[in-house]
Amino acid sequence: MRRIRSALLRRELLKIDGQAIEVSVRLNPRARRVIVKVHPNTGEVSVTAPSRRGLDHALEFARREKDWIARQLARVPAPVALAPGSVVPFRGHAHRIRQAASGPAPAWCNETSREICVRGQPEHGERRLLDFLKAEARKAFEVRALEFAARLGVKPARIAVRDTTSRWGSCSSQRSLSFSWRLIMAPDFVLEYVVAHEVAHLREMNHGPRFWAHVRTLIGDPAAPQRWLLANGRDLQRYGA
Repeated sequence: MRRIRSALLRRELLKIDGQAIEVSVRLNPRARRVIVKVHPNTGEVSVTAPSRRGLDHALEFARREKDWIARQLARVPAPVALAPGSVVPFRGHAHRIRQAASGPAPAWCNETSREICVRGQPEHGERRLLDFLKAEARKAFEVRALEFAARLGVKPARIAVRDTTSRWGSCSSQRSLSFSWRLIMAPDFVLEYVVAHEVAHLREMNHGPRFWAHVRTLIGDPAAPQRWLLANGRDLQRYGA
């Protein structure tokens, strides 16, 4: 069945605690009532109405919920810039970002000192760091996905790296695998679990017993990485936000 997505109609400003907060006003015929949401990772505030008639009252409804919105916004992790001096996780370990006068690449990891070094002009630093993290993520995904796929006797059509806020990985009906680059900041056993999860979907496009049997064949008991993502996954979204 074709999925009906809510349509973004306009953006409004809502004053909360003296600060102007942007609110996305959306229309979704499947909604049963006016709904206000705050994205737990990005802090995006949206209000959805089931009909165009309901749109007239949507922002007023959000105003009545401003205390709840303020509490949810207070829980959103503060962003951490990908800039010299910042500390970011890399493969599960804290690394400090350091500006370097020279080096073997635009950005690289020094495991001995637990630093991620970046060379060149400061205004290019964030892009170079992001390129480095995405490249490291792609290498890790490809190595693990191809290894796991071979063990299950399957082959992905494509492996993509994305920056998603709601899913760590996905497997399409065309056998394309996609993963969030932010998993390179998590411990290896967490990244391996997400890759195993999506590779297992190449055999079973569901979450039935046979699917979980494939996952356990690849990485053992998935409980520990699942707990880690539940406890720490939101925190990964604040780096380079």
